[in-house]
Amino acid sequence: MSRLYVLGHLTIDDIAYHQVGVSWDQPGGNALYSAVGAQIWLSEVGVLARVGRDYPEEHLETLRRCGLELAISRAEAPSIHDWGLYEEGGARRFVNHLSSGSHQDMSIRAEEIGDGHRQAQAYHIAPMPTDLQLGLLRALKKADNLIALDPHADYIAGYEAQLQAMLRIVDCFLPSRDEARIAYGADRPEEAARSFAGFGPRAVAVKLGTEGSLVYERTSGRTIHVPILPVEAQDVTGAGDAYCGGFVAGMMLTGDPMEAALYGTVSASYVVESRGVFAVPRPKRQEALRRLNMLRAAVRSDQD
Repeated sequence: MSRLYVLGHLTIDDIAYHQVGVSWDQPGGNALYSAVGAQIWLSEVGVLARVGRDYPEEHLETLRRCGLELAISRAEAPSIHDWGLYEEGGARRFVNHLSSGSHQDMSIRAEEIGDGHRQAQAYHIAPMPTDLQLGLLRALKKADNLIALDPHADYIAGYEAQLQAMLRIVDCFLPSRDEARIAYGADRPEEAARSFAGFGPRAVAVKLGTEGSLVYERTSGRTIHVPILPVEAQDVTGAGDAYCGGFVAGMMLTGDPMEAALYGTVSASYVVESRGVFAVPRPKRQEALRRLNMLRAAVRSDQD
């Protein structure tokens, strides 16, 4: 059994880079990139997910060879197929294929999780429809485990009551800036983080894209800004998910949300340097710690 399980989507992506070319049928999805981000720091990482009848078995075998424990449910609907479209300057959008399965169809349900996968030290619930996330949280949360939540931007407006219920359960809430804006009602990340923490999470980290992340710890009232690492970005696909995986791993290893944000930022830095999840390096521990220490020094300097 893994120490950490990520729950979310596995997708099949066709990525079109401006004036570079297209990468066809690439494995992707928030669960996969979150798990890869956690693997920078932990060796025992698993994925709990649902895939469609057409998801390639060879992708699953390759992921297993990369060290991930996979607990996969097969559905009769098609898997999620996306176009990832990168414009000049780096702007991007993801668009579902017309024949794609839906988020609802391809989200794992609580009843699909066996007893053997309910005893882990930590879980990260990646973006899925809010009602399904809430069911998973209620099924998995225990007094002695850690659960982090990343909401789905399409399932916030109109789901306010369910979101508040989830915030009363989770230990860490990890929205993007846009998700925080929708949920809070204004683009004020620090105020939003404090508001979310008021419902119960110990830590709230708002992902700010190229501006890094803003982290608030409820018990101490501390707020810090963590910048991104200055690396040569090739593809930002999955960077926010990798941050989440690294953040949860950091919480497991240190228990400190501020340190966890550094771990998440380092994980994201390795993802953006690569094109495609299979190209993400598995750095030696010393190399990852070198980036961690460099980032820690930058945060301390910024706080002085």
